Amino acid sequence: MVLKNILQKLNVNFVVLAPAVLAFALTLLSPLPSFAQEDQPDTSQEEPSASSSSKNIQSILLLLSNQSEATWKELEELSRLPATKRIQEKKEELLLRLDGINKNFENIATRMQTDDLNAAKEGDKEWFDQIQAITKPLLDALSDVTAKPRRIERLKKKIETLSNRLHQVEAARKNIQSLLAANANDKDRSPEQIQAYQQHLQKLKKKYDPELVRLNLKETQRALRIETANTAPLMDTATTAIQQFFKSRGRNLLITIAVFLGLWWILMRFRVLFSGKKNILNIPPWMNKVLMTIYSILVLLFCIISSMVTLYILNDWLLLSIVILFLIAVAWASRQLIPRMFQEVRLAMNLGTVKEHERLIWNGVPWLVESIGLQATLTNDSLQGGMVQLPVGDLVGLHSRPVVDDEPWFPTIPDDWVLLADNTYGQIETQTMEQVILTLKGDTRKTYTTQEFLSLTPRNISRGFRYEIEFGLDYSLQSKICSEIPEIFQNGLRKHLASHLETDKPDIKNIEIAFDHASGSSLILKFLIDLDGRLGGQYVEILNKIQNTLVIICNENDLKIPVSQLALNLPENSDKNLPGIS
Repeated sequence: MVLKNILQKLNVNFVVLAPAVLAFALTLLSPLPSFAQEDQPDTSQEEPSASSSSKNIQSILLLLSNQSEATWKELEELSRLPATKRIQEKKEELLLRLDGINKNFENIATRMQTDDLNAAKEGDKEWFDQIQAITKPLLDALSDVTAKPRRIERLKKKIETLSNRLHQVEAARKNIQSLLAANANDKDRSPEQIQAYQQHLQKLKKKYDPELVRLNLKETQRALRIETANTAPLMDTATTAIQQFFKSRGRNLLITIAVFLGLWWILMRFRVLFSGKKNILNIPPWMNKVLMTIYSILVLLFCIISSMVTLYILNDWLLLSIVILFLIAVAWASRQLIPRMFQEVRLAMNLGTVKEHERLIWNGVPWLVESIGLQATLTNDSLQGGMVQLPVGDLVGLHSRPVVDDEPWFPTIPDDWVLLADNTYGQIETQTMEQVILTLKGDTRKTYTTQEFLSLTPRNISRGFRYEIEFGLDYSLQSKICSEIPEIFQNGLRKHLASHLETDKPDIKNIEIAFDHASGSSLILKFLIDLDGRLGGQYVEILNKIQNTLVIICNENDLKIPVSQLALNLPENSDKNLPGIS
């Protein structure tokens, strides 16, 4: 079917070629002679088979040769006609057909697919040329360092390719010679057709000459032996490459870096014209940072362009290509970061949502924004080590506000006594931006993260604190509960606590005692006692002392403290029905 499709594409009359094609196909499909039964092959059966196959191949080649001659004559006839569009299309069609016939003739005669081999070689070379054209400067630089190893590898690959090619050419030459040696006597063919067929084979014989490939292979093998014999040590090669680099490209690189740094240093010195004590422009502070940012960006662009111009003047296209590729890569990688970079630039120019000298909540802790540039400086004087520098990008998405006078920056300072929501009572030993350490009674230390400490709503009792105590008295004191009894407790508390508290600087700021409410079995008094903050370290002890004092006052004044009682209300005459009650 493959051969039929080929002949149909070539417009060959398949009816005429059918006998030859059928014979050729049967020859290819016939089983090989068996060698299992006899040690010596049966040459009497092989020779007719080989002869029959050779005659079938010759018959097909003769047909292709005749088709080629007919197509060529048709082209010559069209060349004599006036050049019209239809004639030109017909000529192009005939040229394609002629090319296909010649390729088929070559493939059948050599018994190899030469089109695939040539196409692969041309395709590889085309791709290599394109890649080399795109990356030529970089490839030239790499070739100076890896020239010898690449030459050796290239010679090895060439030897492998030539060895394979030699086997193919020898096989093709053998097939062509067998066709030439066979008699091409065909009673249906004219001597001219047979002569054209022989000429086709002679051309292919010259084309597939193995001697040229063999000589090329030997020369490549000799070159490989020379290269491997003259290989220098790795250290010498590296030393030579480094010396060569600093003689040419290293010098150019140093000059370019010097130009960049020199221009940057000089131009940045001119910033004093816009900022500082010697500025010549009277501009508001908020505009000063904007101008500085714009000026720094322009200086950076100018230094980069000057470095590229330096490489252009030095005619160093390799380094110039690397710089351009690097800038393109940076721009491409930053395409998704441009919006964020724009926000960072706004922050650095003090035009964003966070501004200098304002209050900012960062990691749950309030901070003062001291300055914003490429880095932001935050301070909190209430924390130990209360200064931190952040990349300006960390401030994106945050908001600051103006500072309020006398606004606290942290609920405590070291040595303060605090009460936490988890009932922890202790003194602040250390408070930083990461942790807060409390010293409890008995010198036990308890550590919280700063955010966890703030979440427990600490009560700082070192600034002052209040006791709220409810105390119940018996209902027999109902007539005195709102007048005499509060005064008795007021005087008694001051008297008994005087021995434990300072009198020259009164520790008791205020005592309020009043009737609060009536419960089921007692009348409740409410005590509000305000003490000075310096007593924060005695919070538990003073509370216990107050509780004791209240009981002492009751004993001294015969004030009855009630006991919780259960009242049972029964209907009349119900006691007779209850057992045990008489």
